[in-house]
Amino acid sequence: MGQHRYMLLSAFIVVTLAACAKEEPAAPDQTAGNTVAAPADGAGVRTLAQRMARGGKLYAAHCAACHQASGQGLAGAFPPLAGSDYLEAGPAAVTDVILNGLKGPITVNGMVYNSVMPNMSYLGDGDVADVVTFVMNSWGNPGGEVSAGEVSAARSKAVP
Repeated sequence: MGQHRYMLLSAFIVVTLAACAKEEPAAPDQTAGNTVAAPADGAGVRTLAQRMARGGKLYAAHCAACHQASGQGLAGAFPPLAGSDYLEAGPAAVTDVILNGLKGPITVNGMVYNSVMPNMSYLGDGDVADVVTFVMNSWGNPGGEVSAGEVSAARSKAVP
């Protein structure tokens, strides 16, 4: 019983610290990390590698405290993102969780987790898109990309 209390207390502390973490404000020409619509000729479009690099930095700042730098999560507390069957539902499901948070039991790779993930709707559309793209293409996950426009559309449907 003591170990269970220790795990819950540890999980609470990690969630609290993660929820309070904030990224430094961007330079004026990069506000909120939003991806600007690319011109019709394709100039200014970032490559998958560039999005992955940026998404990795955002993941480290906003997600790794709970899901770990390696995406392995914390057994019994926070589900893994590495090789996660939860991600097979596609990037839209991940976007929804980031924008709306998640509470209640979920099963990931056959293990039940019943923690709370706070919403991270404070992140800009481009930030969310790059984090989701990073997670979907890392650690043996199925792959996929999300655009800032798709995040914006999902945000407009997000639970208030």
